[in-house]
Amino acid sequence: MTDAAGSTQDNAVAEAIARAAARVVPGRACGTCTLCCKVIAVTDFDKPPGTWCAHCVRGNGCGIYQTRPADCRIFFCHWMTEKSLGPEWKPEKSKLVAVPGEGGHMTVFVDPGTPGAWRQSPYFETIKHWSLEGSRASPTRIVTIRIAARVIVVLPDREIDVGNIGADEFLQLAPAPGGGIEARKVQRPQA
Repeated sequence: MTDAAGSTQDNAVAEAIARAAARVVPGRACGTCTLCCKVIAVTDFDKPPGTWCAHCVRGNGCGIYQTRPADCRIFFCHWMTEKSLGPEWKPEKSKLVAVPGEGGHMTVFVDPGTPGAWRQSPYFETIKHWSLEGSRASPTRIVTIRIAARVIVVLPDREIDVGNIGADEFLQLAPAPGGGIEARKVQRPQA
């Protein structure tokens, strides 16, 4: 028997799944692509970014599909939801998983097995375009590249390699002298 709180939570997850699925471009499907299961961290399993999820059946999908975490159930990469991205952006081909975030920020997760994939054409040009659009937005939207724990901030005029960011750190952006942006890793405050 499910209690009222559990039922409410299940309904909220089901609604979130339905909203996420409604954003998928008609005709697109994950199919044999499972790259998100490698490049993105899964906190429910303490899975770090850049390593395969123990539940992933490569080329086939999730081995615990029916009971996978809610974060996995509602996740669709940008290729799945953005009509303007062509078939070359499908993660199993591009080796990139683009993920729009809160406030319009964009994170591009890169397969650590092909760490330079984001610098290839047509991806690099598109990433730089997103960066330029983000720099003109108010508030500013940032594009970051993640290669496992390594973070690179992509600006219209340069990239800032912040290095590896640990679980006890976060990325901090601040105005730089002359109107630019500085990026650095900062220790999370102790709770």
